Parts: sequence; C-alpha cells; structure tokens
Amino acid sequence: MDSSTKDWSGKELIGKDFNGQSLVEFDFSEADLTEATLNEADCSRAAFYRTRLREVQATKTIFREADLQEANLSDAAFQEADLTSADLEGADLRGADFTRADLSHTNMTGIYMSESTLIEARLIEADLKAGDLRQTNLSGADLTGVDLRYSNLEGADLTGAKLHGADLTGANLSRAVLKRTDLLNADFSECKIMGADFSDAIHLSCSQIEATLFEKDKVVFPNSVQITWLSETEYECRCTVE
Repeated sequence: MDSSTKDWSGKELIGKDFNGQSLVEFDFSEADLTEATLNEADCSRAAFYRTRLREVQATKTIFREADLQEANLSDAAFQEADLTSADLEGADLRGADFTRADLSHTNMTGIYMSESTLIEARLIEADLKAGDLRQTNLSGADLTGVDLRYSNLEGADLTGAKLHGADLTGANLSRAVLKRTDLLNADFSECKIMGADFSDAIHLSCSQIEATLFEKDKVVFPNSVQITWLSETEYECRCTVE
C-alpha cells in the first residue's frame, strides 16, 4: 500500500489486505473494496461514500465518525467493530453481521438492513428513521433512546433487547419477536404490532398498547397484560407493569 497518499477514491481494491493498518481520514469514496480485509484497522473519520464493501472482513475495526453514506456493506462481517457516530445514511447492510458491534449515535436514516445480525450490539441513541430492518436479529441489543420512527421491523427478533425510551412511532413490528424485551418508556404511537410476540416482555403498559395498531387475537402479550375484547374492534386493557 502506498502510504504517501490518503486518497484512494475510485480505486479497485478487491480483496486487499488492510488488517491492523491506520487508515484514519483516508478517502475510499466510490472505491471497490469487495472482499477486502480490515480486521482491527483504524478507519476513524475515513470516507467510504458509495464505497463497495461487500463481504468485507472488519472484525474489531474502528469506524468512529466515518462517512459510510450509501456504501454497500452487504454480507460483510463487522463483529465487535466500533462505528460510534458514523454516518450510514442510505447504506446497504443487508445480511451483514454486526454481532456485539457499537453503532451508538450513528446516523442510519433510510438504512437497508434486512436479514442482518446485530446480536448484543449497542445502538444507543442511533437514528434509524424509515429503515428497512425486516427479519433482522437484534436479540440482546441495547436500543436505548433509538429513533425507529416509521421503520420496518417486520419479523425482526428483539428477544431480550433493551428499548428504554425508544421511539417506534409509525413503525411496523408485525410478526416481530419481543420476548423478554425491556420496553420502559418506549413510544409505540401508531405502531403496527399484528402477529407480534411480547411474551415475558417487561415495562409494557396499557397506555403503550392503546397507542398501537392491532387486531383481535393477533398479538401475544405478557401475562402481566390482560386484554378483554368488548367487540371485534374495542377492548379493555389491564396490566401490572413489571
């Protein structure tokens, strides 16, 4: 690698080995890094605008404040990577693995993230407005204060996740799994929950439920919640907040 320049924009770098290298503030905009390896590299504040990063290996890599807008990270491996405050607006993360990665304070507006893995990942106060998170595995993830307004989480797995103060206004949680999920002060205004499973979820209140959209006998609620249907569309909610 030519260390005399930080400008690698538009370059073809397929399969290149960047393991352990310092790439702070490098410019890889619109370059092709398909199948490259960046394990334990430091890419802080680097530019990856519209970069092709498909099937990249980036375990424990640092991407703090990096620009990854509209980048293609599909099927890439980012286990335990640090993407704190990175900009991923409009990026393609479909099928990527972010197990135990830190995506706190990231901008992920309009993200494409279906069928990705974020087991035990940190997404504290991340912005995921209008994101596509269908079938995403978020089990055990920390989503405290996350913005999920109008996002599509249909079929997502949020088992044991923490959603303290999360904003799910207008989101789609149809057929999502929220077993043992902590929902303290989460906002479910106009959130679709048809077919969702809230078994053993905690801190789920009647006021939260009454703000959602669902049909009779189409949702599994925790034992702390008692729904009595008065008609096909009207019900009474009683619950003991755990």
